[in-house]
Amino acid sequence: MPRIFIYTSMFLLVFSCQKDDPTPTPEAINLTLSVSVPQNGGVNLKATYTGLDLNNISESGFLLSNQPVPTLNNSIIIQSKITGNQLENTINTDLVYNGEYFVRAYIKVADTEIYYSDEQSFVSLGSTTPIIKEVPQQAHILDTISISGNYFSTKTNYIKVSLGGESSRIIYSNDSIIKCIVPVTLKSFNPTIEVKIYEKKVTFNGFSLFKPEISSISSLSGTFRDELIINGDHFDFEKSRNKVYFGNVEATITYADRNTLKVLVPDDLESSSEQIKVSAQLQENSFSDNFKLIAPKINFVEKNVFANQSVVIQGANFHPLKDKNFIYFEEAKANISFGDTQNLNTKVPFGAFPRRKAIVKIQLLDLIVEYEVELNIQDKWIMVSNNLPFRFYRGINNAVVTNNTAYVIAPSKDLFDDNYYLWKFNPNNFGWEKSTIPFSIKWSGVAEANMDKLFVYTADSNNSFWEYNPLTQQWKQLPNYPGARRDYATHFSINKEIYMGMGADFEPYTRITYGDFYKYSPDTNTWTQIVDFTYQNYFLRTETSTFTINNIAYVGNGATNTGMVDYWSYHPNTNEWIRIANFKDSRRYTASFELNGFGYVTGGNPTGGSNTKDCWKYNPLSNIWTKIDDIGHIERGGHFSFSLNGKAYVGGGGIYDSGGSNGYDFYEYIP
Repeated sequence: MPRIFIYTSMFLLVFSCQKDDPTPTPEAINLTLSVSVPQNGGVNLKATYTGLDLNNISESGFLLSNQPVPTLNNSIIIQSKITGNQLENTINTDLVYNGEYFVRAYIKVADTEIYYSDEQSFVSLGSTTPIIKEVPQQAHILDTISISGNYFSTKTNYIKVSLGGESSRIIYSNDSIIKCIVPVTLKSFNPTIEVKIYEKKVTFNGFSLFKPEISSISSLSGTFRDELIINGDHFDFEKSRNKVYFGNVEATITYADRNTLKVLVPDDLESSSEQIKVSAQLQENSFSDNFKLIAPKINFVEKNVFANQSVVIQGANFHPLKDKNFIYFEEAKANISFGDTQNLNTKVPFGAFPRRKAIVKIQLLDLIVEYEVELNIQDKWIMVSNNLPFRFYRGINNAVVTNNTAYVIAPSKDLFDDNYYLWKFNPNNFGWEKSTIPFSIKWSGVAEANMDKLFVYTADSNNSFWEYNPLTQQWKQLPNYPGARRDYATHFSINKEIYMGMGADFEPYTRITYGDFYKYSPDTNTWTQIVDFTYQNYFLRTETSTFTINNIAYVGNGATNTGMVDYWSYHPNTNEWIRIANFKDSRRYTASFELNGFGYVTGGNPTGGSNTKDCWKYNPLSNIWTKIDDIGHIERGGHFSFSLNGKAYVGGGGIYDSGGSNGYDFYEYIP
């Protein structure tokens, strides 16, 4: 390649006793210049001389300037050797496209005289298109790479290098080498390299960033927020330009260099077993073996507990974020009030515990561990199921027990089916068996039972009265109820006879309340009127609570006025009503049952108040009402209750903590 010298005011070529003379060469010496511009850029210069002895020539070449009349002071000097009687050279670089240049050939004789050719000018097509010969196959972001080739330039301000369209900073260049920085803004790991010089450009494919490699990981098991060390190569020394993933979840990087990454096991893992992936240099690589989360461990939970009791689950390897741990007592999910990796504070949920025992389980992602000791649920009232198959709210009032079997009459859960069905209770699994009823029932009908059979008053316009035989599973219509048609009649059974009366007729514009009472005798298949219930008949009293103890019936509640706290007993031998101790308050929508010689009233709605969850026990010997354990945590009214085999049961009704909807929970009481 020719050596090109640029002369400025600071660097002048000085000849001894020689003045730079722009005058033409004397005729005795002939110096002829030829200039040609190739289509791909650059310029070819050629000069021929005559009249000089080659041995006297000390220097020869061409002068290139963008000003007319090139001289040694304003030109680029392109020294060229003489071959025969010719000198020639090619300028490939540093020519501006469409720029006008002026050229003269010169010959220096014995360092004293300079001879010039005539001046010629040309319009440049730019420098010769650059050629890239070699680029490193791989590098890292921000590495310095050397691009080797031809027809580059020393003027870096006329050079543009880009990788995948992203500009690279040039730190050095000459006509055959460009040193530049791999840009941090790269979008692709294998970008096309483009070199552009004076509007002439060339591209190169075959360069790529190094792919990250994972050689080892300090541990492939651990817990959340453990720090792991990933060893390998071709990571980025800047933390933010590396990404580490556990599956699809990005981890926090605490340290990075070319061969090491330190990361924390992320809090939001999606699975207990995840592949670790490293993304660096715009590429991703995965480790061959998965990281596995160490399963949580339960070391201690208090054994004897009550529903809603606060307990601390002690153990290890819990999630540091409490809401990432899921605690179950049997199948009931518990809420966590406080937690760390070794302790979880929670409350025993009001769940279904039909065994009155509970296995504590902790679920962390897909890991489920159980405590080896079963907990004893010590509540008197305990939920045994939460999926009653029917809707029960107020009617048909109430549940009944006959032939040692409990029954409920209610519609199914299907909101589009308003038919009433007979549901038979199975105490072994707390299930219910459905059967059809061959007649229609009004929503305000009632059911009662003696020791042998079940009886239903339909409350329809015909005053229909039906009998169900559990042994034959057959229904039979009996003589109609002799009193006026009524809704929500009071009912009870003494000595296998069915008593029914009171209630009200809601169909007239102005309702009618009743106090008359009738007795049905199965032996004679007849109705007989008994003494009326006359206390405050001018107040509405429906959906009363009743229970029978030692052949005496007890009736109360169904109140619609704050003064209706009265409770009464009916004595069949004397056919009279005798008032007993007042109930706690005036209350409606209660349910009741008899168990072990005591009467019980559950839940309901005090006049002017809202539903309750309490339970009151009546002792006929002392004539005293005593509050006992609450029924779960949900206030309810319009529910059903019964006793069977020394236990009591409550379910259904309207529950207020779920917007007043029907309750499908079912509780068992063991005194």
